[in-house]
Amino acid sequence: MSILTVRISDEEKAQLARRAEAAGTTTGGLVRELIREKPFITAADLLDEMENLMGDKRLRVKARK
Repeated sequence: MSILTVRISDEEKAQLARRAEAAGTTTGGLVRELIREKPFITAADLLDEMENLMGDKRLRVKARK
């Protein structure tokens, strides 16, 4: 297995830790998931992905008061 070394700031490291905790995984596991994600090459790719997630309530934006 190869090792990938990335330099990130303390702020970025804390943000990565928060995202990993919210996802219920380790920081290394989250990074592996992000690396394996399918990249968006064109706007059409992004629109296709968006249509698949339109009904996902976890992505709903709450109205500001």
